[in-house]
Amino acid sequence: MSPTPHSLFFVRAGSFFPEGTLLELEDKVVSAASVDPTFGHPFNTIPDGDYEAMGYRLPDRGDGIPGFLSKDDVIPCPPSAENIPPGKCPVKITYQRVLSDADPSFDDNPNNLGIFGISVDANLHWQKIVLPLPEKFEAIPKVTLTNTLKNFEVDSYETPSLEILKNGPAYCLHIGHIGPGFYEAGIRLGRGRFIRIRFIKFFPPEFETRYEMIKNATPKIELTPRTESLTVNLLHSQPEDGQYEFPLEMMNHALALATEWGENFRQPINDRMRFKYPELADNEIARLKKIADEAEACVLSLADEELAGKISESDIVPMAREKHPWVDEQELYRIKNYGMYWARK
Repeated sequence: MSPTPHSLFFVRAGSFFPEGTLLELEDKVVSAASVDPTFGHPFNTIPDGDYEAMGYRLPDRGDGIPGFLSKDDVIPCPPSAENIPPGKCPVKITYQRVLSDADPSFDDNPNNLGIFGISVDANLHWQKIVLPLPEKFEAIPKVTLTNTLKNFEVDSYETPSLEILKNGPAYCLHIGHIGPGFYEAGIRLGRGRFIRIRFIKFFPPEFETRYEMIKNATPKIELTPRTESLTVNLLHSQPEDGQYEFPLEMMNHALALATEWGENFRQPINDRMRFKYPELADNEIARLKKIADEAEACVLSLADEELAGKISESDIVPMAREKHPWVDEQELYRIKNYGMYWARK
């Protein structure tokens, strides 16, 4: 089974997080009912309306409990080529409990084990979750760290060593090397018990500054002429889509994938396009890729002209928009930025 793709989303006002918070979530629309534990059971307690409310799975609402974000609660954020410094990602602990393998109903507070004040210690050199332990506390057999969004084990430590702090021994889970996301730490204890800690690493604040630009961006209604090389795509759903060869969203999605950095840099987009648009044929994806390549080449050539002194930096986006008005403004600025970088290499 192919893994579910992930995308970036800004949170709108009135949701679980402050407006403008940037989150990475599964790029898969689901119903609110499907994230309820009783979903699909004969005697579920899910209101009928929750089967119709579509949105995105939220691994942690900020209180350690999974939830759901409606489509209306988020704004998609285009992928970026910027490096994310993990050590600058703010950390919030959302949940801390002692549980038991033998008794699913067992639920205790770490304070009752003498573990008081689980906290985050962060500076320029480290980020770590600190568990202050009482003297002669039983040895910790194992610690695991899991990314709960992507469901994979990030780290695992057998019989981890303790650190001696000014107030005594403590187990310190170092997390300065992991990027933004939703995480769960499992700290094994004796007699089948374990401490579960959930936390969120948020994107650095500077990544949230583009929220207002995306929030206030208006849809482009100036249209490119349709070519007759392909029949009209059956996925058109908006009135203005009929004036394009493909829907606006689909074209911009193809552009984002074709210009993606990281492990998918310059890789074929066919499979990734079909995650979102499974009905697309190979010739349609090839055409979308060609349209995306033409738009990217236009912006890159303008970046070369800027370097040569023929135009100014402020001319690049307006000139590219004139030739390719279907491209989202944030995509134009993103491609312009790395185009200028490449031009100066």
